[in-house]
Amino acid sequence: MAEKITQKQMFAMIAEKCADDAQIVEFCNTKIEQLENRKKAPRKTNPEVQERRDAIADYLAGMDEPVAVKDIADALGFSSPQVSGALRGLVAAGKVEVVEPEQKSKAKTYRVIAE
Repeated sequence: MAEKITQKQMFAMIAEKCADDAQIVEFCNTKIEQLENRKKAPRKTNPEVQERRDAIADYLAGMDEPVAVKDIADALGFSSPQVSGALRGLVAAGKVEVVEPEQKSKAKTYRVIAE
Protein backbone atom coordinates (compact mmCIF):
# COMPACT_ATOMS: atom_id res chain seq x y z
CA MET A 1 0.00 0.00 0.00
CA ALA A 2 1.28 3.45 -0.89
CA GLU A 3 2.38 5.79 1.87
CA LYS A 4 -0.12 8.57 2.61
CA ILE A 5 1.12 12.06 1.89
CA THR A 6 -0.25 15.45 2.82
CA GLN A 7 -1.67 17.97 0.37
CA LYS A 8 1.38 20.14 0.94
CA GLN A 9 3.67 17.25 0.00
CA MET A 10 1.53 16.47 -3.04
CA PHE A 11 1.69 20.05 -4.34
CA ALA A 12 5.45 20.12 -3.76
CA MET A 13 5.82 16.89 -5.73
CA ILE A 14 3.66 18.22 -8.59
CA ALA A 15 5.71 21.45 -8.69
CA GLU A 16 8.92 19.41 -8.81
CA LYS A 17 7.66 17.10 -11.60
CA CYS A 18 6.34 20.03 -13.64
CA ALA A 19 9.25 22.40 -12.98
CA ASP A 20 9.33 23.41 -16.69
CA ASP A 21 5.77 24.82 -16.55
CA ALA A 22 5.85 28.12 -14.60
CA GLN A 23 2.08 28.33 -14.33
CA ILE A 24 1.80 24.93 -12.59
CA VAL A 25 4.71 25.74 -10.26
CA GLU A 26 3.13 29.07 -9.34
CA PHE A 27 -0.23 27.40 -8.69
CA CYS A 28 1.36 24.72 -6.49
CA ASN A 29 3.36 27.29 -4.53
CA THR A 30 0.19 29.32 -3.94
CA LYS A 31 -1.64 26.22 -2.69
CA ILE A 32 1.27 25.32 -0.39
CA GLU A 33 1.25 28.85 1.03
CA GLN A 34 -2.52 28.68 1.60
CA LEU A 35 -2.15 25.37 3.42
CA GLU A 36 0.61 26.75 5.64
CA ASN A 37 -1.41 29.86 6.55
CA ARG A 38 -4.69 28.08 7.11
CA LYS A 39 -6.05 28.46 10.61
CA LYS A 40 -8.47 25.95 11.98
CA ALA A 41 -11.39 27.73 13.57
CA PRO A 42 -12.58 26.28 16.84
CA ARG A 43 -15.76 24.32 16.47
CA LYS A 44 -18.84 26.12 17.74
CA THR A 45 -21.45 24.28 19.76
CA ASN A 46 -25.03 24.68 18.62
CA PRO A 47 -26.86 26.85 21.23
CA GLU A 48 -29.66 24.27 21.46
CA VAL A 49 -27.12 21.55 22.28
CA GLN A 50 -25.44 23.78 24.86
CA GLU A 51 -28.79 24.46 26.54
CA ARG A 52 -29.44 20.70 26.68
CA ARG A 53 -25.99 20.10 28.20
CA ASP A 54 -26.56 22.82 30.80
CA ALA A 55 -29.99 21.41 31.71
CA ILE A 56 -28.54 17.91 32.11
CA ALA A 57 -25.60 19.17 34.18
CA ASP A 58 -27.99 21.11 36.45
CA TYR A 59 -30.21 18.05 36.81
CA LEU A 60 -27.27 15.81 37.69
CA ALA A 61 -25.94 18.40 40.16
CA GLY A 62 -29.20 18.10 42.10
CA MET A 63 -29.04 14.32 42.33
CA ASP A 64 -27.41 12.43 45.19
CA GLU A 65 -26.91 9.22 43.21
CA PRO A 66 -25.63 8.63 39.66
CA VAL A 67 -28.44 8.60 37.06
CA ALA A 68 -28.95 6.49 33.90
CA VAL A 69 -29.55 8.02 30.45
CA LYS A 70 -33.16 6.79 30.31
CA ASP A 71 -33.98 8.36 33.67
CA ILE A 72 -32.44 11.70 32.61
CA ALA A 73 -34.38 11.60 29.33
CA ASP A 74 -37.66 10.84 31.12
CA ALA A 75 -37.13 13.56 33.73
CA LEU A 76 -36.15 16.32 31.31
CA GLY A 77 -38.26 15.38 28.27
CA PHE A 78 -35.35 14.75 25.90
CA SER A 79 -34.82 11.63 23.80
CA SER A 80 -32.24 9.09 24.93
CA PRO A 81 -29.96 9.82 21.92
CA GLN A 82 -30.08 13.55 22.72
CA VAL A 83 -29.12 12.85 26.33
CA SER A 84 -26.35 10.44 25.29
CA GLY A 85 -24.86 13.02 22.93
CA ALA A 86 -25.01 15.76 25.53
CA LEU A 87 -23.42 13.48 28.13
CA ARG A 88 -20.54 12.65 25.76
CA GLY A 89 -19.86 16.37 25.47
CA LEU A 90 -20.07 16.87 29.23
CA VAL A 91 -17.74 13.91 29.89
CA ALA A 92 -15.25 15.24 27.33
CA ALA A 93 -15.39 18.67 29.01
CA GLY A 94 -14.68 17.07 32.39
CA LYS A 95 -17.97 18.17 33.96
CA VAL A 96 -19.58 14.74 34.25
CA GLU A 97 -18.15 11.31 34.94
CA VAL A 98 -19.34 7.86 33.93
CA VAL A 99 -20.06 5.35 36.68
CA GLU A 100 -19.57 1.85 35.32
CA PRO A 101 -22.12 -0.70 36.58
CA GLU A 102 -21.03 -3.65 38.70
CA GLN A 103 -22.90 -5.98 36.35
CA LYS A 104 -22.38 -5.67 32.61
CA SER A 105 -26.12 -6.11 31.99
CA LYS A 106 -26.90 -2.88 33.88
CA ALA A 107 -26.79 0.59 32.31
CA LYS A 108 -23.99 3.08 32.86
CA THR A 109 -24.87 5.98 35.10
CA TYR A 110 -23.57 9.54 35.24
CA ARG A 111 -22.85 12.10 37.94
CA VAL A 112 -21.47 15.61 38.09
CA ILE A 113 -17.81 15.89 39.03
CA ALA A 114 -17.48 17.88 42.24
CA GLU A 115 -15.68 21.15 41.63
